[in-house]
Amino acid sequence: MIQELNIRNFALIDEIQLELSEGLNILTGETGAGKSIIIGAVSLVLGERGSADVVRSGANNAIIESAVDISLNRSVHRLLEEADLYSREDDDTLLLARQIASNGRSRCHINGRLATISLLKDVGDLLVDIHGQHEHQSLFRPEKHLELLDSFGGLVSLREKVTEKYTHILRLQSELVNLERDRKARLREQEFLEFQLNELEEAKLQAGEDEKLLAERKILNNAETLFELANTVYAKLYGSNEPEDFAIIDGLKSLGPSMSKICQIDGELKELDERLKSCLYELEDIARLMREYRDRVEFNPLRLEEVESRLDLIFKLKRKYGDTIKEILEYQANVAQALDDLSLSSERISELRNRIDKATEEARKISFELSEKRRECSKKLERLIERELHTLGMDKTVFRVLVEKKEARWQDGKGRGGSFPTIENNGKQYELGPDGIDEIEFLISPNVGEELKPLTKIASGGEISRVMLALKTILAEIDEMPTMIFDEIDADIGGRTAYVIGQKLKQIAKVRQVLCVTHLPQIACMADAHFVVEKKVYSNRTKIEARRLNKEERVHEIARMLGGQNTEITLAHAKEMLERKWEK
Repeated sequence: MIQELNIRNFALIDEIQLELSEGLNILTGETGAGKSIIIGAVSLVLGERGSADVVRSGANNAIIESAVDISLNRSVHRLLEEADLYSREDDDTLLLARQIASNGRSRCHINGRLATISLLKDVGDLLVDIHGQHEHQSLFRPEKHLELLDSFGGLVSLREKVTEKYTHILRLQSELVNLERDRKARLREQEFLEFQLNELEEAKLQAGEDEKLLAERKILNNAETLFELANTVYAKLYGSNEPEDFAIIDGLKSLGPSMSKICQIDGELKELDERLKSCLYELEDIARLMREYRDRVEFNPLRLEEVESRLDLIFKLKRKYGDTIKEILEYQANVAQALDDLSLSSERISELRNRIDKATEEARKISFELSEKRRECSKKLERLIERELHTLGMDKTVFRVLVEKKEARWQDGKGRGGSFPTIENNGKQYELGPDGIDEIEFLISPNVGEELKPLTKIASGGEISRVMLALKTILAEIDEMPTMIFDEIDADIGGRTAYVIGQKLKQIAKVRQVLCVTHLPQIACMADAHFVVEKKVYSNRTKIEARRLNKEERVHEIARMLGGQNTEITLAHAKEMLERKWEK
């Protein structure tokens, strides 16, 4: 509920502070006093569009602030949490502020933080309904009609089952669309993938194979040189048949007797003798290995040709599939997986289609059950609304709830791949949405002979307000809107009808906060909090003031509304009306 409303420099308002009450809040005052200006300020702080024209002459900006209790409003909690403007540790008083500068620029604040006008309006739509000449009317939105009918008929849980099925079908359809799109793309390249895989599998590449082949090719290309060099090393170590060649090993062996004699004389050189013998043993081993290596050197042109051919194949594969054999093998694995996926996708597509068919049939049964129950509830709601309208002075009014199935805008089987799933019944296809297959709208004919029209087509502000009042009387217990504002609700009515409207407002105010602008004493006397709006002139400047009336002041205001002047008769009548309806 709205706890406090502060308005500064708005139109003819210099500054007004109103502390609203729970229950029924009434605004009264002379015609043209500015009551609707206050309602206009409320609409702005709730996110309606505004212009520089609303700024009081001579002021830099107009400011409207409101403190709202949202302790029981879970929808607002969720919206603010998503916008990071509220946490469960915060106070349950929501602060809304709107500032419009004289140059037309507008700024919005929620809980002291800058917010967009769209977010402010989203919050406002969950807080207040303004009925009358303003546009802040949730019951003018057909989607709201569906919610109200389902709430009235206790069909919300059944609708949630439809929503669950709808979401499930969309998820399956999305997976199917993606899978079919990928599969079509892969089918176009399947032949190419198979060619690539065959080419790679036939190559039978091994990790590191290219490095080994390069080393082998180097050896094969230099076989003659390697043989000659190895033979030279061996000959130098062990000697050859050439007389000029000196055998290094034989030379070392010839040093042995001399070293032995030296060591017999000087034992300190025994270590050098051992080192010399070690060198001899090492050179003999090297000579043996070089001989074996020389004998293994192969002059094999055929093997060299094989190596060159293999390296050429690897080079070609590298140009096509990767810079290294490791990358080529990874590519080969990916191609094999893609072909496997292509095979498996056919099975998955078939499985998904079966699941979609099953889920669509389940959704069809629940949706048609929901649609039938909506039709049953609509008849009951029509009777109740018409009865309420008759008591409000609209005894010739006809009210209807239009429940129509949405026929599919395309015929694509089960809706696979479409924007919306479709369900079939008796040869017709219907569009399935998150709320089912129905489009629901409230229609009305206020006067005899007039055709039924949507609520948005009603011209009279008084008729609009009374229709909304009738709807709210029936739906007050189920509609979550915490605050309702009625402007021009008393247009073209009086007498007993005015008294009945006052009773209806009082009834709604037991479960919702109500703010009502009225000219009728029959309604004003029902107030839990009564505010008077007055237009006054100070220093040749007009300004609007508003204040809450006490018990005595209420008597005089009701008397004014009864007769224009406070006479003994009007005062007595006013006092009698208030004593009968005075708040306890």
